[in-house]
Amino acid sequence: MKRQILIIAALLFTELFLQGAETKYPVSEIPDSLKQNSKAVIRNWELTFELKSIGKGIETVSYAVTILNENGLDEAVFSRTYSQKLNRIHSIKGTIYDASGKKVENLITDKVVDHSMISGYSLYEDTRIKYFKPRTLSYPFTVEYSYVMEHDGLLEISDWKPVHNYNISVESSKFRVVCPNDITFRYLEKNIADKPKITKTDLSTTTEWSVQNIKAYDKQPFSGPLSEFSPIVYTAPNEFEMEGFRGSMESWDSFGKWIILLNSGRSTISPETSAILRDRVKDCNTDYEKARLVYKYMQDKTRYMNITIGIGGWQPIHAETVDRLGYGDCKALSNYTRSLLDAVGVKSYYALVTAGEDLEEMTESFPGNRFNHAILYVPMANDTVWLECTNQHLPFGYIGGFTDDRKALIITDDGAKIVRTTVYTAANNKKERTTQISLDPLGDAVLSIKAIYNGVHYDDKMMFYMAGTDDRKRMFLDEINLPGAILNTINYEDIRSEIPAIREEIEMDLPRYGTLTGARMLVSVVPLGRQRDIPRKVNERKSEVIIKRSTVTTDTVLIRVPEGYEVEAVPARIHLESEFGSYSLSVSVPQPGMVLCVRNIGLNKGKLPPANYNNLIEFYRKITAADNSKVSLKKI
Repeated sequence: MKRQILIIAALLFTELFLQGAETKYPVSEIPDSLKQNSKAVIRNWELTFELKSIGKGIETVSYAVTILNENGLDEAVFSRTYSQKLNRIHSIKGTIYDASGKKVENLITDKVVDHSMISGYSLYEDTRIKYFKPRTLSYPFTVEYSYVMEHDGLLEISDWKPVHNYNISVESSKFRVVCPNDITFRYLEKNIADKPKITKTDLSTTTEWSVQNIKAYDKQPFSGPLSEFSPIVYTAPNEFEMEGFRGSMESWDSFGKWIILLNSGRSTISPETSAILRDRVKDCNTDYEKARLVYKYMQDKTRYMNITIGIGGWQPIHAETVDRLGYGDCKALSNYTRSLLDAVGVKSYYALVTAGEDLEEMTESFPGNRFNHAILYVPMANDTVWLECTNQHLPFGYIGGFTDDRKALIITDDGAKIVRTTVYTAANNKKERTTQISLDPLGDAVLSIKAIYNGVHYDDKMMFYMAGTDDRKRMFLDEINLPGAILNTINYEDIRSEIPAIREEIEMDLPRYGTLTGARMLVSVVPLGRQRDIPRKVNERKSEVIIKRSTVTTDTVLIRVPEGYEVEAVPARIHLESEFGSYSLSVSVPQPGMVLCVRNIGLNKGKLPPANYNNLIEFYRKITAADNSKVSLKKI
């Protein structure tokens, strides 16, 4: 009995303590405007980056985020990567609050998971992650975290992105850079109205930015990266040092000189390999032919393997080591290929680029570390060849949508220059498909499809080509989205050239493709690739309307009318023109028992003002309506 009384007393004391405890971040204090379209609200975010020298800095971060619903649950997770050689994280603290602002849990250090970030395509990485996921509470609830990161090597200073994702609003966010007076840094502001507050002392200068009450941005169709229209401050050191390699970021040319220093002495290959290469190219008449054979040699000999150890995140391993071991990361393989080309007298240049979709392209007027990939630039007498050295399947000279049409930093013999990578035009990005449809009197159809996918369409179909038969079938059926389709045969052929193509051949059954209505049968004239989705309306368009690439799609459909039927009516010819592209649909009866449909869609690469978005919706609405056109057949 005495033990029970003590337990009850302890529970009552705890309850009274919690009731009397100070509340923090109650959800009731969030303005309604910040809850609209929000999955989470950043209550307060403070980031201070203090430079201690050109090679060392301390980053101090504290933030609180209210999770409004399950879509924002990822924002409750503490996750921070670090390098064992270049930066170290410590002093991690965390607290969880309920909707009323009462503390319900403290982060215990033992609960923070610390493990390697090594991936399946990595040989070795010294990158690690500290990770903590709180137990799920009823929504809404608030998490508060803080930590300190010590940087040993300052190729970059922290950028400030107070809005770091869509559907997240910001109540308050601050960013400070503290610099000794004998060290300078540069910054570039975007979408920020107020100038920073600058405070000077005898020893240092503090530059501080702040924003308040930013409403959540909703992801809008055909838009660019969030950074194009949300507040952001990019920062970069003028002078920096990493593991004894000192450099300057004041210009692209000076940064290029640092890369040259980093890569120096790492481009030699063995006399035996040089002899093999010279023998292979002895009958070549042009540098283009030599480069093509060298690229094939590199692809056959190597495979991609990521290696990130300290400065190794920027410095390639020696070309001779790649030659001996047969693997390397993007830096190593690009440097290796450059060495191979040197051996046969073909000049090429190491190049840095930001790869992937929807990433922020480098700002030409603001030198800084914005790169995540290395490729190779090979100038030729009549044209330029770009080489992606990490993919053992890509054809010579084709880089695809991973690095096309963007600025790259070419590391020259004595510095650097900015060059745009290959721009694939509408003539390059063609999709041509011919479909024959044989109908029976019940409306069941047999489809025979032959298609060829060029340029960026090649990228999409490459996954089908590389997949096994069962996966191919599943992927194709998911793509066409035609219920009841039965796939009989599916074959792909890879046509390799600088503008490569995938050839596709399909045989399939499609029950009830024709819809019976009394004495008539209605048959869709666009069986595959039909436009089904119309871009949704948005209340306030923020971003420019962006179409990233010009493309052309041509569909030719031949419908064989079933026995006992004749063509009653075909759709009228449709032709649409807009600033976004063009569309045409022509349906005819070239001979009795046959219906011929020719459909063309061309999209124009470009950026148009936000006000043009409604025109885009209308353009797609008309395409969707046209794609739903049907031929009317009637019984004889």
